[in-house]
Amino acid sequence: MPKVSIIALIYNLEAYMPLCINSVLEQTFKDFELILVNDGSTDNSGRICEEYAKKDKRISVVHKSNAGIAAARNTGISYASGKYITFIDCDDYFHEQMVEILYKEIVSAEADIAMCDFSPTDEGKEIQRKNALPDYSVTSYTQKRGLHGLYEKNLTYVVPWNKIYRKKLFADIEYPSGYLYDDEFTAHKLLYEANKIVYVQVPLYFYIIRNGSTTHSPMTEKKFDKVLALHDRAKFFREKKLRELENKALLDFTEYFFWYYLQSKIELPEADDRRTEIKNKYNQLFFRIIKNPETNKKKKVVFSVFRFSPFIHKLLITGWKNKKQPVEY
Repeated sequence: MPKVSIIALIYNLEAYMPLCINSVLEQTFKDFELILVNDGSTDNSGRICEEYAKKDKRISVVHKSNAGIAAARNTGISYASGKYITFIDCDDYFHEQMVEILYKEIVSAEADIAMCDFSPTDEGKEIQRKNALPDYSVTSYTQKRGLHGLYEKNLTYVVPWNKIYRKKLFADIEYPSGYLYDDEFTAHKLLYEANKIVYVQVPLYFYIIRNGSTTHSPMTEKKFDKVLALHDRAKFFREKKLRELENKALLDFTEYFFWYYLQSKIELPEADDRRTEIKNKYNQLFFRIIKNPETNKKKKVVFSVFRFSPFIHKLLITGWKNKKQPVEY
């Protein structure tokens, strides 16, 4: 049985696959299995997967009908036999020491999650994945401290691909299918189940910024899923009686709600049904939002005006700038 299961999510990006897969096979840590989950690719991705599997017995290939990234993640987890799990997207790549370092830290600290920093790279400009690493620090966090990280260094704590997880965390947690931001729906639940989190402060994962990625795609109705995920997070913290975290989650939800609601008015005037859906979520939480100590007086006025008069809110919003703009990746 391998110590680590590496789950690679494959979908219609054949040109990027050699760099991705080779970065895994060239890891200094060798005791792993690589599960290539081909999510119904229509290009040569499936054939490339099979060619790699013939060359290395650590590789297995799962071909499935296209159902999205969340279903692909869940499929990979179901096939994983290692005690620990990590993920990689097929257009990204690892530093050669990523698995070795994260595995060493998660085991030595008896932690449930080990995570590292990551570095964005422009398409066509590969960072040398075998470069010597600078000195770095390693910090251990409790569950509660890890949850607060969602509001201090958001993407580091949310994305699944810069982490090694103890597999047992997924016993009762799945990525929700059909949503664009499946990791936002899941990150807080995994952090909540972790007794200890280790943070290795050096970039070991490299993701490629390419045209057509979520970062560079225009506004679509699917992007409203971000607001739904943050609503779900606020509800989760309330159920767990984590009041301070609930207050942070409420403010996070509200600011993203306004940004997406107003942006969609400009870019997606026809998306009335989705706007109504997220506005209903806002209305459900309105009185908790207004009483939230994380919300300053100015924003409370703006939020109240919007609740009762969206037209007047349009006039106020021109003088109010969100301090936190949504960050896509």
